[in-house]
Amino acid sequence: MLPITSLFDSGSSEIERDDEGEEKQTRNPQSSENFPFTSYEATEPPTLLTLPAEIRLEILKHLLILPSDAPPPSTNAYYHYGQPSLPSQLHPAILRANRQLHAEGLPLLYRCNTFLAHNMLLTLLPRLRRAYGPVLSEQLANLIQRFHICVRLDAEPGYNREKATAQLTGKEEVVLEAWQAMWRGSGPDVLRLFEGVRGVRRAKVLGSIGGFEDYAKWLEHAMMCEVGTKVEPFFWDAGREAVPSWALG
Repeated sequence: MLPITSLFDSGSSEIERDDEGEEKQTRNPQSSENFPFTSYEATEPPTLLTLPAEIRLEILKHLLILPSDAPPPSTNAYYHYGQPSLPSQLHPAILRANRQLHAEGLPLLYRCNTFLAHNMLLTLLPRLRRAYGPVLSEQLANLIQRFHICVRLDAEPGYNREKATAQLTGKEEVVLEAWQAMWRGSGPDVLRLFEGVRGVRRAKVLGSIGGFEDYAKWLEHAMMCEVGTKVEPFFWDAGREAVPSWALG
């Protein structure tokens, strides 16, 4: 006769006999040995460092990179096209948590955001927005790959062609925003200082470019050509005024 086993004993087993009379033991399907996760075991909650690297980087991007619809760097305060908007908050304090987060997040902060270039020093002393202080560290400034440059057309710049070429060649993004005090009061002579820039992945010329839109398109194309590429000069109309000596470099 088979031994009687209790239905409430989760650890019990039943003894079966085969045709040859040998005993074999089978596990009770309700035994806890078949369900190793039924018992509660206290585990530590996940932390930012224990998350997969892909998820952690996505979190750091939300903390350290301005959204694509954020106001451009050249805007004063946080007004864009006349519509007030709240500032997009960054949280660089996360970089001080530990060395790993600092190493992973620092490139996101400086390489993935567009910085406002200095009016005269260009890539030196850039700032994320006008409301932020400048980046004083040369080492950190060298990490920046995206620049927004306000180019005043009706004043002599504080840089020349050689400086513009050396500092902006090979950058990820260069945006030239032309402006002047009087509409169509000046030509594109100051923009010609950027004709030697090459190797820019994304170049854009915008702002007060009325009357020389075709040249602005040509300049974008020239800056996005590979380093060392010789670009055919832009053809100017015969009636165009002479270029000042400082604009020639």
